[in-house]
Amino acid sequence: MKSRVALLPIALGLFGCTQSVHQVAMGGLDGIPESAHARYVGAEADQHVVLYITGNTGYADRAYAALLAKCPRGELRGIETRYSTSHGFLSFTNRLRATAVCVE
Repeated sequence: MKSRVALLPIALGLFGCTQSVHQVAMGGLDGIPESAHARYVGAEADQHVVLYITGNTGYADRAYAALLAKCPRGELRGIETRYSTSHGFLSFTNRLRATAVCVE
């Protein structure tokens, strides 16, 4: 029984995961006309990294392009970006979630 208890911290260290929110930024809500049609849009992209090696470095650009595609005839205002990381065993996933108000 004692050996199982001793192995518990090692198992949690190897197979456990954590979450971390690094930065949340928002701006540009001023100047929305009262008569404008406004709706919320959102997009998300991620980057998976194993042993600090990745070829996927354009995930922020993909999230922004997806956000623009959801508001083709309007203008994005009040863009909020949330950058976070999910940690795993010898790997992690960077995630960028962007939301905005589409003013048409």
